[in-house]
Amino acid sequence: MQIKLMIAILTGLFAISNSVIAEECNSRSEDSVFIMDCLSARYKAADKELNAIYDEAMKSLSSDGRQKLEVAQKAWLKYRDASMAFITEVNRKTGSTGNFIIEDYRSALVEKRAAELKYILSGPDAGPATW
Repeated sequence: MQIKLMIAILTGLFAISNSVIAEECNSRSEDSVFIMDCLSARYKAADKELNAIYDEAMKSLSSDGRQKLEVAQKAWLKYRDASMAFITEVNRKTGSTGNFIIEDYRSALVEKRAAELKYILSGPDAGPATW
């Protein structure tokens, strides 16, 4: 029960900050430096959320649960790295637009993983998956 409460609190805080960042990134679409900085901030917020969820889960799961989460997270990290290498290659010659796409995708990957972990850790109260 304690992990569900902590995840609910973290979810609320990060959802608010991520939506503000996404809105802010679109507000000055003509300024490429601003957009990259904004997308970088979005990634950092998502990464912070993912790490907080992971850390909280590792504190409250059983030994078997911690081991399985660690294995799953290591597999996801390999997937993340391979996906990033692929999208980088596809956008290698597209200039700043490609950089925006890559940075946006990097954020989206981490945001999705945070949503997946929140869903998994919510147990029977999770409802349908929303990622």
